[in-house]
Amino acid sequence: MNAPETPAGGVSEAEWLALARQASADGAGYFTENQLYCRYARGRVQVTRYISQRGKVGLLMVVLGLAIWIYGLEADWGMTLVLGIAVTLGGVAQVGTGVVTRRDPAAREPLTRWLDDRLAQGPLPKLIRAPELAQAGLEWSPPRVECLLIVERDLLVDWLLKNDAHRLLSALIVSESGYPERLVPEARRLLDERSDLKVIALHDATQRGVELRSRLQASSSLPLAEREITDAGLFAAEVGELEELAAAFPASHFTGVPLDALSFPSLLAGISGVQRGALSLSAGIFDQVKTRGGTNRAA
Repeated sequence: MNAPETPAGGVSEAEWLALARQASADGAGYFTENQLYCRYARGRVQVTRYISQRGKVGLLMVVLGLAIWIYGLEADWGMTLVLGIAVTLGGVAQVGTGVVTRRDPAAREPLTRWLDDRLAQGPLPKLIRAPELAQAGLEWSPPRVECLLIVERDLLVDWLLKNDAHRLLSALIVSESGYPERLVPEARRLLDERSDLKVIALHDATQRGVELRSRLQASSSLPLAEREITDAGLFAAEVGELEELAAAFPASHFTGVPLDALSFPSLLAGISGVQRGALSLSAGIFDQVKTRGGTNRAA
C-alpha cells in the first residue's frame, strides 16, 4: 500500500482551497497567483541563523587567544598573557557580531506544485495566470473616463478589468507595453482632447517599477512627455506599513513585492484615494480604513 502523498508545503488540499477562496473573496472576484502566494506566506517568514565569515574568524581568534593565554600562564606572566587575553576578548566580540539572522519569505515552490497538480484536474475558478484580454475593445472602457490608469504588467490589466475596476474607478486601463492594443488609440485620443485627464501609474515595489513614470514620459506610444503623471505604485517603504504585506514579506525583501500581492479591495481603496488627492497608494488605503473606523494599518 502506497503511503499518502505529503501535502504541498505541509498544507492540505482543503487548506489550499480555503486560501484560494480568501484570495477571491469567496469567489466574488478574480485573483492572481501573487495574491494566493501572499495569503499562503502570511506568518510563514523563514528565519535562519548562521555564523558569517566574521564569526568564523572570531572563533579562530578565541582558540588562538586561549592557547596564548595558557602558554602565558605556564611560561610568561607578562605581555604574552596580556596578548592572549586581548586576542580572546577580540574573538568573543567578533563571534558576537558574526551571528547573522536572515529572514526570507516562505518558499514559493509548494504553491507552484499545488497549482500545477490542481490545474491538471481542471481550471481553478477566478484564477488569472496569464493575460487573456489582448483583443479587448471599448467594451472594457467605462461610460465616462475620469482617469487613465497605466500599469506596469499586462497581467495587472486583466486582474483590474475582470474585477470591474474600470467602472468602479471610471478609468481607462492599459499597460505600459500597449496592452490591450485596441484600447491604446482611445487612450491617445483622450490625452489629445482632454488636458484635465488625470494619469495614474501603478507598479510593483521593485527598481523597475519605481522607474515606470520616467519610462512613460520617454515613451513614444502615448503622448505623455508633457503630462503630469501621478505615481500611485507600490514602494518598498510602504510595504512594511501594510499589514497584509508585512506579514508575508520580511524587510529584506520589500524591494521585490508585486503590486498584486495586495488584495483587490485594498488596491481599489488606494487608487480611489489617489483620485481624491491622496499622495500615495498607502495613504489612500489608510484614508479608507480611517473612514470605516478601523486601525491605522491596512488588513
